[in-house]
Amino acid sequence: MATNNFLSSVEFRFVIERLPNVEFYVQQVNIPGVNSGYAERMTPFKSIYTPGDTLVYEDLAMTIIADENMLAFKESLDWLEAITRPESFTGYASLNSPQVAGGAGAKTANPSGTGVTSSGSIIIMDSNKNPNLRLTFKEMFPVAVGGVQLNTTEADVNPPTFDITFKYSDYSIEIL
Repeated sequence: MATNNFLSSVEFRFVIERLPNVEFYVQQVNIPGVNSGYAERMTPFKSIYTPGDTLVYEDLAMTIIADENMLAFKESLDWLEAITRPESFTGYASLNSPQVAGGAGAKTANPSGTGVTSSGSIIIMDSNKNPNLRLTFKEMFPVAVGGVQLNTTEADVNPPTFDITFKYSDYSIEIL
């Protein structure tokens, strides 16, 4: 399937089962790089390098616009808190809860109760705005939720944003 069109950096969707209120507000997302280590073998004349045996995936990072009710921020923070610092065994219960963030307009999250991890996908559109590629991330979980900066000194009204960083086991690319 040859094409002369460039990849559009603005035509994508991000979908994650655990964070349904995040999908509409994703402003930026990176396609993580992958690298492998290598082994260096010393000889009297020069070093010889051999390929590594492990793939190392870069973090999946995204920038999210904060919605008025901060549902996307809250459900991200709730997930991170649930996997890192429950104060008792009951703290883990929210990992299997079908409702991650409440409030008006909230969507039901994690209906299957996937627990600590979730699957997610970046769907990239072609030049006709049709789905073209799907990058599927397996066993994702948040490792950082950035802060939301509020600022009364800005001349233009720019919506506040925050960053989420994920680790995951691996990802695959599928042509649709």
